[in-house]
Amino acid sequence: MWFRVLGPVEVVDGDGRPVVVPSPTQRSVLAMLLAHRGQVVSAGSLLDAIWGDEPPPSASGALRTYVSRLRGVLGPGVVTCGDGWRLDVDASAVD
Repeated sequence: MWFRVLGPVEVVDGDGRPVVVPSPTQRSVLAMLLAHRGQVVSAGSLLDAIWGDEPPPSASGALRTYVSRLRGVLGPGVVTCGDGWRLDVDASAVD
């Protein structure tokens, strides 16, 4: 898989076909994980990035759902680490 972050966040499979990451919020989570590739991004940091100072009461559950759906698209590269997640992809896979 290849990750494009210069411009809109996009994912492309090994054959050059687009991989659909359907929701803008999922793409925001992916962008945060890509920006910190190989490092744990806390749930709190992701919540702040998505909803700012006023997250809805359901924000934590929604975040877990977004990450779960990303894992469904990207596979095991999305790793749970305590109270956060890490994206394990090679630097050469990110533009």
